[in-house]
Amino acid sequence: MTTLDPDASASAPQLLTRNGAHPLQLQRADSFLGRFLGLMLRRTLAPDAGLLLRDCPSVHTAFMRFAIDVLYLDRDGVVLKCVPQLRPWRASAGRAGRDASGRRYPRPAHTLELAAGSIARWQVLPGDRLQHPQWFTAPVAAACGATGARRTRQRGAAIIELAVVGPLLTMLGLGTVQYSQLFFAKNTLNHAAMLAARAGSVGNARMAAIRDAYAEGLVPMYGGGQDAGKLAASLAKAQEALSKRTTIEMLNPTKEAFQDFNDPALQTLLDTKGKRVISNRSLAFRANTVGAASGETLQDANLIKLRITHGVEPVVPIIGSMYKVYLKWQDTGADPVRTKLINDGLVPVVSHVTVQMQSDAIEPDSPVSSPGAGNGGNPVNPGDPPVTTQPPPRDACVMFGICGNNPPPGGGNTCPVPIATTLNADTLFGFDDAKLQPDGTKALDKLIADANGKTYDTLTVTGYTDPIGSETYNLDLSKRRAEAVRAYLIDHGLKVDNVKVVGAGSASPLVLPEQCAGKSGAALQACYAPNRRVVVELKPK
Repeated sequence: MTTLDPDASASAPQLLTRNGAHPLQLQRADSFLGRFLGLMLRRTLAPDAGLLLRDCPSVHTAFMRFAIDVLYLDRDGVVLKCVPQLRPWRASAGRAGRDASGRRYPRPAHTLELAAGSIARWQVLPGDRLQHPQWFTAPVAAACGATGARRTRQRGAAIIELAVVGPLLTMLGLGTVQYSQLFFAKNTLNHAAMLAARAGSVGNARMAAIRDAYAEGLVPMYGGGQDAGKLAASLAKAQEALSKRTTIEMLNPTKEAFQDFNDPALQTLLDTKGKRVISNRSLAFRANTVGAASGETLQDANLIKLRITHGVEPVVPIIGSMYKVYLKWQDTGADPVRTKLINDGLVPVVSHVTVQMQSDAIEPDSPVSSPGAGNGGNPVNPGDPPVTTQPPPRDACVMFGICGNNPPPGGGNTCPVPIATTLNADTLFGFDDAKLQPDGTKALDKLIADANGKTYDTLTVTGYTDPIGSETYNLDLSKRRAEAVRAYLIDHGLKVDNVKVVGAGSASPLVLPEQCAGKSGAALQACYAPNRRVVVELKPK
């Protein structure tokens, strides 16, 4: 019986490409654990090194520090698909996508991971081959009556799920737990705020009564209990939290309301020691006169309105830290109460409650001032709440991988943020033209300034036209306009690693033809103006 020695001429693994044979320092990962770990946590991969993942036609780059080139091989080592520059925290599958002819890639058997740039350096193409001394070539396998090495196929899906989907699901679960904590805390705080307002409404708006009732409402949040001892202990914790992390503000009655509707007779009757009093008696028979200083009627002044800000500590690991970092980033400093809680590592939860007064309101020590006649009965949109314009802090970059494993270029504590903008083509170009105009270059200069010198991963420029003219001409015009925008941005200092230019023609119209029916000439051009646009998207690293 004759024993054949497959690939006996090959003393070491080699990658055979069109520009020669390239020896490899090849490591193999045949077990599930080996395939799972892969190149995880390594610092680098030598230019002539590679990792062969046997029976694994899909890979992930979770927890990796560098990009790699990936080759998908069949069971004879023939290259089926090339994936250059697969960055960290990505996943790839050998059969995903289509080749240049539009056909699905053949199903691979193995994966070869190489140093980034190897595909370009060695000019690797589908059809090239990894020669390994322990592999059967197709002719030898036929002669032996064999089908190759023993199959222990691991499709890679379980590895990707474990390394990528698993942590994501864990984070989602932790986020749900943290949200639930805040949700139930908010419910308890709202109930406590209602108890506080009710106590104030029957207690002459005294702040002491309001604070005592609020503390009692917090007892379930700080342990509760079924006997007097446990309830007393929980109440003590609630009172401590009230003193350290709670701010109660009485927004109404205001200082000006006490000025407009003070009742001297009630001051004497209630012995308020000089504090002003707003009567709660016979309101149905009082005139609806608007006070000059407060802009309120007596009925309005008999509403007690509280704003209570309570700091809740996020207790869930990882997610709690994310809350703290995000809140610090978004805080504008406009509200000192909120800022203090955030700096103490707490999540500010605000409750508003309004209740009809059931007793005469006695002026508190420091009443809120809100002068003026209001808006004359006309509601006004207060606008969006203030938000920060600062980029994420450096600790957020490190914690959540926003900036990868290295600090941003040039140092500092900022990360690139996504930029997406739609530019009117009539501002950028003349009608039926692809030459940039002065107003157009100004808009592009602003976009470059917004990028703030950061290097982005991908620039995508998509041009659109109106439906006037033939489809072929519009596709060409939109492509030329997108190319003009791309050239200007790159030539004037925009830093990107990858560029995509798309001419979409009259696709995705903002104005439909039926909306411009019956128009012609200049009127038709003006009607279709929103369709003529260029969309620029910058994706950060």
